[in-house]
Amino acid sequence: MRLAFFRPVVSFLVMNRMKSLVVGLVLLGGVAACGIFEDPSPENISILMTGSDGTEVMAIYSQVFTAGINQETSTTEVEITESDTVFDVLPLDTIIDIEESRQLFLQVETMPTDTAQVQVRVDVDGRNVLAREGAIFPGTPWRYVYQFNRPLTDVVEVVF
Repeated sequence: MRLAFFRPVVSFLVMNRMKSLVVGLVLLGGVAACGIFEDPSPENISILMTGSDGTEVMAIYSQVFTAGINQETSTTEVEITESDTVFDVLPLDTIIDIEESRQLFLQVETMPTDTAQVQVRVDVDGRNVLAREGAIFPGTPWRYVYQFNRPLTDVVEVVF
């Protein structure tokens, strides 16, 4: 008779564990599915350029351009349609809203007699996408192109 008593108890415990497992899997699936419906499109680009403090630079910003890779030369070619030119002094620290365009072109150049040693950090929505340092020489501007979900090269040529 003791066996007759234990069968319902064992069956009840097994069923509760199965229900708990199913509920856990459903909750886990729900949490994982939330990431599927998030929009991964970028909203802001943060640019920080430091070094050679006090050096005057000319920055050209554009969100209206077309860019593509020239397969023969392995360079990114950019044709700018509209741009803003700003004269500023290092360090540059700016945040640009790119939610609509999902792209940004930036060119920084020194005045004709100046050379600047710079460190550059570019973040997209708080995620670092570029961290470099180097020099900007007269006549040799520093360029950066960002396009959402498009591969580009580090070598950038501009067509005005």
